[in-house]
Formats: sequence, structure tokens, C-alpha cells
Amino acid sequence: MNRPVLADRYHCTGCLACIDVCPVGALSKRYDEDCCLTYQVNDDACIHCGLCEKACPSVSTFQYGNDNIKESQLYVGWSSDDTLRKKSSSGGIFAALAKVVIENGGAAVGASLSGYTINHIVIDKVEDICKLQGSKYAQSVTLGIYKQTRELLKQGRTVLFSGLGCQVAGLLSFLGDKFDKSNLLTVDLVCGGVPSSFLVQQFERECKEEYPAIHYFRRKQTYEFAVEDKTGQSHVIPLSEKPLPLCGFYTELANRYSCYDCQFAYVHRKADMTIADFWGDDKYPGQHQQGVSAIVVHSAKGLEWVKRAEVEFHDADWRTFLTHNHRMVDGYNGNGKSKARKNLANAIANYDRFSFLCTYANYATIKRPLTWVKKIWRYAKGRMQKNTHVEKINEIFSQL
Repeated sequence: MNRPVLADRYHCTGCLACIDVCPVGALSKRYDEDCCLTYQVNDDACIHCGLCEKACPSVSTFQYGNDNIKESQLYVGWSSDDTLRKKSSSGGIFAALAKVVIENGGAAVGASLSGYTINHIVIDKVEDICKLQGSKYAQSVTLGIYKQTRELLKQGRTVLFSGLGCQVAGLLSFLGDKFDKSNLLTVDLVCGGVPSSFLVQQFERECKEEYPAIHYFRRKQTYEFAVEDKTGQSHVIPLSEKPLPLCGFYTELANRYSCYDCQFAYVHRKADMTIADFWGDDKYPGQHQQGVSAIVVHSAKGLEWVKRAEVEFHDADWRTFLTHNHRMVDGYNGNGKSKARKNLANAIANYDRFSFLCTYANYATIKRPLTWVKKIWRYAKGRMQKNTHVEKINEIFSQL
């Protein structure tokens, strides 16, 4: 019998749905040469049932969305619970949804940062919502979470599942078309790409003794990287020092290959809603310091839960939103073809700290003028690349 045909390194998203669906445990997680989360198959244990191929949203016939803008509704909003909103990176929409779901006997699923690791976990207490709040610019391990979600749904409980588009696609593909999803509420994000886990792992190796945990990647509209010392005190690492987990994310030169041509970026999606920062909004300037979110509702179920939650929301302008959030609909990024990205595995294995920071975190110093030339060139190239998204966005606007 033939070995299962799963996503290769250029298309695997690391969603790990293939591992959760395997009935005999023949698949397990591993990190590839780029230090990106992926799977491995134990050929001796594999029974060739084909379930992993069917569950993989990258190689199956699973279709996550389309670009019919009339099928989704766009709102601008924020949580009216000031405590939840304050702890959120943006407007606190996910936290508000989690609160109402949990208060009605349900559970919430999302990415949780602990120390230097990020895992998807299940919570069913309002006081634990904080564990799922805040931006995490690194891959979350979803191993086992799809099976836990399925079990909760079988028990008749409502489950709020949040994740990247590829992770929500992984869940929906894992559950299959015939599974009853009436109690499942899915929320995905506008994603800028998932970087190699090496960025966090290397920082951890260098700093864990002094700083045993990451505190946050971002505080509201301020992008800053903070760690915690052994007493729990928070310390911001100056951007001038190029903290790798944040600055390596910025450059987009260490993303996993699938993120350079994301197959889950659509204006209308199978998730019940998509949430994001509402960059470009000028109607509610007084709200931005506390955080303002874009809420793209894709289903009647999604709208029902937004109305039930403690959320203030208003109709918003598609043109403003997509112009400033092109990753909602255009998953292409030319950095995937760059020399730096192609050389990532070699850089991980052989570069010293300074060389890696210069290439992948855009570090520059006057002692080495060439580093400044490269930094300016990358910035200019990035600005030119963004113009390539205009055609896709204008095509979508033509439907309005």
C-alpha cells in the first residue's frame, strides 16, 4: 500500500490536524531544518487508512473561502468590558466572546503563552481568559486540541475556537462535513505569517537564565518585546537591541514557506468571523488608545454571538479596512523567494549571533556600513512589494 501523501515543506502549515486524526498514532510532530513545526510518519505503524490526507487542509479538496465580499459583513468594534479590553492587544473582541460563551456553560480554545512556549489550550473559567489574550508572533502547538474540541462538542457544549486561518481550517477539516458543528463558534485572525520557531528558541537559549519567560510581544499599538525576570518583574527589550522573536517577525524573512502564499486568505471564510486590528480607521480616534478591532462576520451564527457579547460595534468601510489590511485577502509575499529565506536552514546551523541578527532582524551598525545598505534596500523592497496587492484589492472592491 502507498505511503500517505501529505503536505510538503512548502505547503505544510503546521496545523497538525493529520496527527490528531490518526487512529493508531503513526504521526508525530517534529521541527524541520528551518525549525518550522511539521509532522513525521512512522511507516511501520501506518495502516494506510488515508484519514490524515483527508484531514490535511493543504492537500485535500477542502476549500476555506472565496472573495465574494457580499457574503460577509464588516464592523468596527471593541469590548465594553474595560478590564477585558485593557488586557487585549486590540479591542478585546475574542475575550468578550469567550466570556459570554463560558458564562453560558461553554469553553474557549486559543493560544496560550507560558514561559517560552505557546500551546493551544481549553479554558472554561472567566478568570482564565487572560491566558488566551495578547498577540503571539510565533507558532502555537495545536497537538491534541482538535480531539479535545471534538469531545467537548460531542458532550453538547458550546466551544469557541480561535486560531489562524490554517488552524481553523485544520479543525474544520479534522471534524469533517458530516460532524454536527451547531455548537462550534470559530474565530480566525488576519495573519502576517508564522515565523520559524528558531527565533524564540534562540532568544530563550541566550536569555532564559536571566529572564525565564516572555511577558508579551506587543502592548496595544506599541510593538515592543517584554520578558519577565525571576521575580516576575517585566522588562522591555529595546528595539535597538533587536529582540529576535519580534524583530525577526517584522522582516518576514524567516516565515514558514506556506505563509508566503497563504491559501487561507479570503474576504469570506468558513470561520464564523475574522478579527484583526482596524488599521486606518479614522471614525473613532478616541477609541484607539484602548484598542479598536475589525470584526468580519461570515455567518449568522457569528453575528448572533457578537450581539450576545459585551461588544460595541458599528458598520465599517471595506475600502478603508482592506487598504490597510491587505493580508485579509492577499496571502502572497515575495520574501519567500529571497536569498535570505532560501538560506535560512544554513543560517540557523552556521551563522553567529551578529550575522543572524543582521540578516533576519534587520540589525545595522555604523561599524559595518554594508548592514545599513542592506537594511535600506529591504525597506524599499518591502514598500514596492505592497503595491502588488492593489490589483487584488481593487478587484474585490469592484463588487461593491
